Amino acid sequence: MRNGSIYESPILIATSACHCLAHVDGEVATACAATETQCIFTYNWTFSNMPEEKVLQTLVPQADKTGYRAIVITCDQPHERIRDFVLPLFEEASKNIDPELIKNMSIPNLNIPCIIVKQRFGILSPIDAELVIKYGANGIIVSNHGSRLIDTAPPAIQCLEDVVNAVDGRAEVFVDTGIRSGTDVLKALALGARAVLISRPILYGLACGGQDGVRRVLDILKRELVYDMACCGLTSIDQINKDILYKH
Repeated sequence: MRNGSIYESPILIATSACHCLAHVDGEVATACAATETQCIFTYNWTFSNMPEEKVLQTLVPQADKTGYRAIVITCDQPHERIRDFVLPLFEEASKNIDPELIKNMSIPNLNIPCIIVKQRFGILSPIDAELVIKYGANGIIVSNHGSRLIDTAPPAIQCLEDVVNAVDGRAEVFVDTGIRSGTDVLKALALGARAVLISRPILYGLACGGQDGVRRVLDILKRELVYDMACCGLTSIDQINKDILYKH
């Protein structure tokens, strides 16, 4: 990867919110599991219990000195979407939520007005990829925000190759959304992604087993990837290419 950093795995932990809803240890457990497995963890400060001023005044200016290797900016959610078909289900499910759980959640950054910025929708097209590079980004995450912002949005994996071709080596390209198995990772790498990011599987593991659950999820995906590569006759990540993919 860039900046001379070499990582154990092409499987990264994507930005996701409110880990404390899945487990009492929240993001701390996720970060510890990431460290155990030598996996990159993308920390979401907006929904965390770290105050805004500490992030803006301490972490960002001194990111490189405090161990952070990159700052990831989410630009694919210009505003909240009204989901009329989900609301009745949410209201019904909310009846069973422990009120003490919500009361004990400390997320001071959730309602900060200055963090709501109007942006173009998503990094799913070569046009947006060109804009990102124009404004100095070193990397792009091809994503449709968990496929939950707009109905009929294309899967990120279907947009990946076009973005990779448009970027043409000027920045690293990553992809998230829908990565659930080693074969998913393998296909994304074959289409040109430097690495993949996962979110929901991490939260599932966190909910089931805390730090050990997250580590187990990452270990399973790594093992599946190695097995799937072997089935394709590949012995290293560098050997992965589009020739292993079948096209109709």
